[in-house]
Amino acid sequence: MPISNVALRTTMAQLATMRSQLDTLQQQLGTGKKADTYGGLGAQRSMSVSFRARVAEVESYTASVSQVSLRVKLMDSALNRLGEVPTDIRSAIDPNSYVLRQDGKTDAQKVARIGLDEVIGLLNVQADGRYLFAGKDSETKPVVDLNTMLEGDGSRYGLRRVTEDRLIADLGVEGLGRLEPTVAGATASLDLQNPPSEVFGFSIASFENDLTGTTLAGDETTGLSVTFSDTPPAAGDTFRLSLNNPDGSTSAITLTATTADPPADGEFLIGADADATAANFNEELTAQIRAKAKTDLSAASAVQAGREFFDTYGGANPKRIDSASTDPADLAVAIELRDGTAGDTVVWYRGSNEAIDPDDPATSPRNDVKARIDTNVDISYGARANEEGFRTLVSSLATVAVASFSADEPKDGARYQAIMERTRDALAFDQGASGPKDVHAEIAVAAKVANDAKDRHAVNKGVMLDMVDGIEGVSMEEVAAEILSLRTRMEASYSATARISQLSLVNYL
Repeated sequence: MPISNVALRTTMAQLATMRSQLDTLQQQLGTGKKADTYGGLGAQRSMSVSFRARVAEVESYTASVSQVSLRVKLMDSALNRLGEVPTDIRSAIDPNSYVLRQDGKTDAQKVARIGLDEVIGLLNVQADGRYLFAGKDSETKPVVDLNTMLEGDGSRYGLRRVTEDRLIADLGVEGLGRLEPTVAGATASLDLQNPPSEVFGFSIASFENDLTGTTLAGDETTGLSVTFSDTPPAAGDTFRLSLNNPDGSTSAITLTATTADPPADGEFLIGADADATAANFNEELTAQIRAKAKTDLSAASAVQAGREFFDTYGGANPKRIDSASTDPADLAVAIELRDGTAGDTVVWYRGSNEAIDPDDPATSPRNDVKARIDTNVDISYGARANEEGFRTLVSSLATVAVASFSADEPKDGARYQAIMERTRDALAFDQGASGPKDVHAEIAVAAKVANDAKDRHAVNKGVMLDMVDGIEGVSMEEVAAEILSLRTRMEASYSATARISQLSLVNYL
């Protein structure tokens, strides 16, 4: 009977333990990990889980930043060009160069149309199937095509028809900007067309009378009259009148008394008596108002029509003449504007267009699109194509593009000059006017915040992974040394076990 059973059982148990340890070490050597389950990490398992959760969170933020960066990069490219277009167009516009080509357009008008087409394309830019200048409604193409915008679509008015109707309403029945110069005996009067309108045509801004021997009556709101007496004005005496245009600009008229016959432009002949002088004064005043109506007022009417057509920001509708019919006789006596409807007027911007509260930043177009890029850190990079800066650019180019001129109309050169001067001024974005560059600056801030977050996430992820590796990972050199040590111990144990297994009482005796 062997006497080594007890010793063998103890030794075999130790060998089994060492074998298990060897298997674990070999697994660690192969995987580089301490264990294949969190339970194998012991007390440090909760730290490992926490660090891995943070890594996953950082990776999700990094993915969000990458998506935002792509969109913002495309927006940046579009906005950069949108900021350059006004400068390019202004340099191509020379108000003093009025040359009509065979198609009835000037070179500046052709440049404006090409520029407008480019602007529309830039405002319709996409990324990942999302339109970047459509606010929240990123799946809707925000801006209609050029032809629909200018020429309309079926029964719906485009800018051209809206502009033409507005001009008829501004000029009024006699083409004098809703003013009615009349003369009765020695009194020359300037009245408002009946029915009066506060929207269309000229309004009287101010007047100054330096005519000797005259009496001035009335005011800016009711009209005025100049009554001549037996004491005639002296040659060189003046009457000055300032008129408001629909776009906010003013037109100045100066009438100067003269004895020269025929009188020069802007002068009226001092007659043989008060009645004759009044008639001459009224005749020249009428001519000057008509000239201003064909130039300044007509240019201002086109600009204002463009503003009203394109100003749909914050849920507004394009404006058009409120008239009983499209008959010019009805348009000439219209007194109000009305909202265009989806059935009769082109709505050029089709993206999201919720109301804006200047006192509530949450309603800003930037907040139409948000992305979370870090814990409790959001960036806002929404934009709407009908924001002021874009709207002014589109309206200015469109107004120039649809303007019509005729070589047979002697005043069209001056009207062209007036439109181009207004366009150049608008595209300068002076006096606090918001332009594409202002939107660009806000988007650039969002882009910088996103890039900073991306760099921060890269650092944080590296730190977290180092912490995880410190908990879950093993040193290959240490594991290899432990395997060698354990193998030596096992070999010694196996040798001792073999000898013990050969011991018996018979052998001992």
